[in-house]
Amino acid sequence: MGTINRCLFLDNKQNLTIEEREIPEPGRGQVLVKMAANGICGSDVHFYNDGRLGNFVVTTPYIPGHESSGTVVACGEGANLYKEGQRIVIEPGIACGQCKYCKIGRYNQCPYVQFLSAPPVNGTFCDYLCINENYVFPIPDSLSFEDAAMIEPLAVAIHAINRARMIPGETGVIVGAGPIGLLTLQAFKAAGGCHAICIDLHEMRLEIAKKLGADEIIVADGKNDIQNIGDIIFETAGSSKATATLFKLAKSGGKVVQIGWPDGNMVNMDVAALIEKELDFIGVNRYANVFETAASWIADKRVKTDGIITQRYPFDKAPDAFRWALEHPDETIKVIVEN
Repeated sequence: MGTINRCLFLDNKQNLTIEEREIPEPGRGQVLVKMAANGICGSDVHFYNDGRLGNFVVTTPYIPGHESSGTVVACGEGANLYKEGQRIVIEPGIACGQCKYCKIGRYNQCPYVQFLSAPPVNGTFCDYLCINENYVFPIPDSLSFEDAAMIEPLAVAIHAINRARMIPGETGVIVGAGPIGLLTLQAFKAAGGCHAICIDLHEMRLEIAKKLGADEIIVADGKNDIQNIGDIIFETAGSSKATATLFKLAKSGGKVVQIGWPDGNMVNMDVAALIEKELDFIGVNRYANVFETAASWIADKRVKTDGIITQRYPFDKAPDAFRWALEHPDETIKVIVEN
């Protein structure tokens, strides 16, 4: 164990600074994790660039990050699920465990949830972190820490598949071929999806989608009027412009799954298509009860990270990693920061 805890703080003026703090001590039921790898999520970039995402706003300095893996180095009183040296991945949404939503298994809807990196709650861009042992999952020695950091975004994709009540053999359309889109593509195929179509602005991302199992790719250049092409439409781009097209893309009786957060929150949509086609419009908020599945699908290579992780930075260059992710979207899919 080291002697200092480096922490990356983001303030409301887009400043990222690395500061030293004391290593925390785990409380009752907690484990102390030495962080090994963090992915920069699209939400982290939004907070960095815009100061907000949806209803979450950066008002005071906080630690971003929630796609993380590491090693248990100490256990607090009453924590007995893990031993020192256990390699783990963190599920970052800490629910109360007592409310109606927790009791029915939809703990992602818990009104008291503390989600790491949702301002003002500190996240995982640090060297050491204490967390309730129930939100830690083991990873095999064969799995690299950087691949393990992809388990959290894959959990989003698997939860979206579950929310869609997918029927094997259906055609899926993934709008957006960023990290969540590429993982949703693979989760869709792994769950029995038949034909997968990926749509994106960037040809580089679409070529990676093709390598990861897309049966068809479409460049969203606005030249083609695309309609009625999928049984399930997944929006993963976080674009209000993309969201506005979803009902048109769906076949009659189909399902539209909103994963991304549209910029500005408000979208002008043709509700007539929703009604006439009798579509189901389904929201996805993070995930619930899928982390173990996500960990196993990454570990057994059912879902691959090949081509998704595009850049790697050491922790002391974390501010540079954020700047790169913001300024080079055409060259970037997922940036990993290694402690």
